[in-house]
Amino acid sequence: MKASSSPPLSEPQLAALAKAACGAEAGGGIVLLVGPAGVGKSTVIRTLAEQQPVADRPRSLEEWLAEAPARLPAMLLVDDAHLETETDLARLLAHARLRQPEAAVVLAGQGRLFTLVARDTRLEQAIRIRAVLLPGSQSDTQRLVEAALPAAARLADDALPAMHELAGGVPAAVSRLADLAAVVAGSCPDGLLTAADIEAIHRRLSPLAA
Repeated sequence: MKASSSPPLSEPQLAALAKAACGAEAGGGIVLLVGPAGVGKSTVIRTLAEQQPVADRPRSLEEWLAEAPARLPAMLLVDDAHLETETDLARLLAHARLRQPEAAVVLAGQGRLFTLVARDTRLEQAIRIRAVLLPGSQSDTQRLVEAALPAAARLADDALPAMHELAGGVPAAVSRLADLAAVVAGSCPDGLLTAADIEAIHRRLSPLAA
């Protein structure tokens, strides 16, 4: 097993990683890893690549198709697969089947990926595992926030629940909120952040994200 350089995974990410690894290790077929933007799909498949000796880094569909079948690894990882067409995904599956033994295809993407696969019976019948990556729990939010805040910063009792609710448990959103909270905490005399502070920070983030 390769040493991991990825950040610690949340509980949902660990569950999705285990499910994807189980499906891919079976050999051949398709593993789907689906979830909304920011939940950590890219993190999960990068970790899968690091932990599996038969996998390479995630690549685009066209990069995999450019490889000779004999040179393909046993596990093909594709991120943002929801941006592809069902025709191109079927091409990738056919290419993976030319390898001996057949390569497993791991497709990570947003919800549209389910629709793409459902449009082509070749893809639908090749699915081994469907893994849905959901937002994290409040304990996952706490871990991300504590890693981002300076030691001098303190959270009032109502601050962490407010951060979790405003970010919806989505790791990318939590991290953005926590990074800005760290800046604000440095300007507070006592370093204490309340729910009201977090809500004010979130209002500042909203136009930045627009």
